[in-house]
Amino acid sequence: MEAVLYVSHGSRKKEAKDEAIHFLTRVHKEIDVDLYHICFLELADPDVLEGIRKLVEKGADKIAVIPVLLLSAGHYFKDIPNEIEKAKAIYPDLSITYGQTLGV
Repeated sequence: MEAVLYVSHGSRKKEAKDEAIHFLTRVHKEIDVDLYHICFLELADPDVLEGIRKLVEKGADKIAVIPVLLLSAGHYFKDIPNEIEKAKAIYPDLSITYGQTLGV
């Protein structure tokens, strides 16, 4: 089963997390994939590995990881790929693809 994992930056402020969840929930309505989860890189839960775990528990065997970032910088080139590699070690049969940033 295909799934989408949206990876937002994260914030200590509840309002920022709620705003990200609201936005991504609305965006996902335009995607033809039923199963999705929203996670955060830092400062908020769930983190990337938890998001992947939840999708796998719901039956996902293919996950498209979508970085909800404006720029291709450290989080895009290092942090998210590191989390994806950890997930591949835990779930070796899981197919994970990695998307592009939103861009400016």
